[in-house]
Amino acid sequence: MPRTSQPFWVGLALLGFAALFSFLSPHFWSLGNLRSIAEQSSINLIAAVGMTFVVASAGIDLSSGAVVALSGVVMALSLRERWGVGVTIGLGLGTGALIGLANALLVVRARITPFMATLTTMNLIAGATLILTQGIPIYGFSARFAWLGRGSVAGVPVSAAAAAAFTVIGALALRTRLGVYALALGGNEEALRRSGVPADLYKGALYVFSGICASAASVIMTAKLNSAEPLAGTMMEMNAIATVVLGGTRLQGGFASITGTLLAGLLLGVIRNGLVLIGVSSYYQQFVTGAILLTAVLFSEGKR
Repeated sequence: MPRTSQPFWVGLALLGFAALFSFLSPHFWSLGNLRSIAEQSSINLIAAVGMTFVVASAGIDLSSGAVVALSGVVMALSLRERWGVGVTIGLGLGTGALIGLANALLVVRARITPFMATLTTMNLIAGATLILTQGIPIYGFSARFAWLGRGSVAGVPVSAAAAAAFTVIGALALRTRLGVYALALGGNEEALRRSGVPADLYKGALYVFSGICASAASVIMTAKLNSAEPLAGTMMEMNAIATVVLGGTRLQGGFASITGTLLAGLLLGVIRNGLVLIGVSSYYQQFVTGAILLTAVLFSEGKR
């Protein structure tokens, strides 16, 4: 299956599962449930937008989940000191950017493979988060901050609006030099270097962008939970990678689809929500999601 057609098939699957769950549960199309799907999908979607660019360059970012946890703790400490919401968000996003920069330096300066570089930072950050909190959640934030995860504007959840904004930013960025060079890095990095492009600069920028997206997802998650959990981002990087690959972005690099990422994120959100509605045990939900992803990957890679 050509990669350019994969978003179409993912969109078709999204419609198919929506029809199936609406048949199995009369509550699927209720406004409350649709709002729940949007809110649940938004956190993964924001992180997946940044991951799309890294994967398109034939890289990987395993530190995203750890970034979510540490950014949440940094914001919680800021709020506990009664610093403003704006300052708090800035500190959270700055944390993601700094970790992204650290990943970039390991990849482009130390020449460590992206897998090992981000695996290392993932463990360092996770450990630092546990040390800062002693494994104890920090909770009880202001209503202004909680609104970012629980509030709405004109009936639209703030979290969904944030996910839509990041999706648009990602789609536009894919058309800029950052996006074009990300695809070129994944397609033929040596050719890009020989053409005089500062490949290391753009490769580093991709990891910084991924870190910012992960910390933005942390803003929504921390506000929604009204708590900073030391293990909040567990498996989030795997969910983001699954969303990106299911959406048609090549793990080998060279092709990316923000539309595919969006549709895949919604598909996974609908599947998880629908399984809950029809009473499927949580033990099976991750298995079903993994089976769908495996089927999509085998089909797309086998036909490529």
